[in-house]
Amino acid sequence: MIRRSRLSGLPRALGALLVALAFALAAPGPSARASEGFPLRHYYPEVPFISTADLLAGYGEIIVLDIRSRLEYDVARINNAVLLPLNEPDFGDRLVRVRPRESATPMAFYCNGHTCAKSYQAVQVALSLGFTNVFVYDGGIFDWIDAAPDKATLMGETPARAGRVIPPRDYLIRVLSYDAFAEAAKATDAVVIDIRDPFQRDVVPDIDGIRPIALDPLLSLVVSRIWTEKRLLFFDAVGSQVRWLQYFLEAYGYFDYAFLEGGVAAIAGDPGRVRPVIETNRSIVSSQEMLLKLTGDPNLDNSDRKVLSFLLANVKFNNYIVVDLADAGKILCIPQDLFMTSVRKLTRHRYATHTVMQETLIVQVDPRLGWKGKVGDKTWEDKMAEFDKTVGR
Repeated sequence: MIRRSRLSGLPRALGALLVALAFALAAPGPSARASEGFPLRHYYPEVPFISTADLLAGYGEIIVLDIRSRLEYDVARINNAVLLPLNEPDFGDRLVRVRPRESATPMAFYCNGHTCAKSYQAVQVALSLGFTNVFVYDGGIFDWIDAAPDKATLMGETPARAGRVIPPRDYLIRVLSYDAFAEAAKATDAVVIDIRDPFQRDVVPDIDGIRPIALDPLLSLVVSRIWTEKRLLFFDAVGSQVRWLQYFLEAYGYFDYAFLEGGVAAIAGDPGRVRPVIETNRSIVSSQEMLLKLTGDPNLDNSDRKVLSFLLANVKFNNYIVVDLADAGKILCIPQDLFMTSVRKLTRHRYATHTVMQETLIVQVDPRLGWKGKVGDKTWEDKMAEFDKTVGR
């Protein structure tokens, strides 16, 4: 009896691609693969990968997932890619909506290139959730633009013009050491901008006049070209977001700008170069109406309320909470999975939103439930509107 191949019912191109991928998985060991210019393959041996040639051969049949931020996606992307940021709290739920766990259709995850670990981590998450036939495309967006510009978008244009890709040398000439950055900030026409999210702002460089403007509102200001006559100095958390900001600066005619080398992380351990920004003496304000609603909510149990009380005690800035997951479990004397069950329940019932980045939990509570700062000012009103929009009120 001849057994029918599992690939025989698939489209010919897709079946051939799966055969090619099977051979790829059986081919070189981790050390050999690492020598091919993909250093992270050695550290993620359980993650299967797909080459540019194979992804191109299966283009249109393979589901391609871009797991980067909206900013990175807007700058450069594979044309048929679905944006699914890895750091979104509902990443796993959204992944199931893209494709069933068991499927003959391959799914490839990509980010920025050979040394971007997020795409490998996305595949790890998919595998842990029971997904089969998933791969990392570790060539990343720039390998794809080189190989298939007609199937890529760069700054809103397709085909993507490789000449518009900013080479590393053009980025590096914009990067300043802390001392050079601090000196440049003394100029009368200098504008120093902190593009980090509020929850990242434990410390700032010890420089006067810093303007905290997160990326979304910042891009609107960049597009309006209000600072074309200024010397713009930007810093982020680790020196990665500014790399993408540069595309917008170049596209909108900015010539005098620079970035802090390594972001705040590079100087965070030096008390002579940073200063704290959190006002530790500000109390947390809660609406009594919201607290009564929470107390009487039949959807929550005592464990959920205990977790929320812990979170409110750790409000860091405005309505942001940042906690280490391992520490939270130890402090509350509950398993981490039980802790996260309560966090997800609070999100589901619109008391909070959350994101997990590696082993760090980032929560935004309803500003009426917990707010560190002045209630009723513009910042509070903006955060109220932002939170209500996020949770669909």
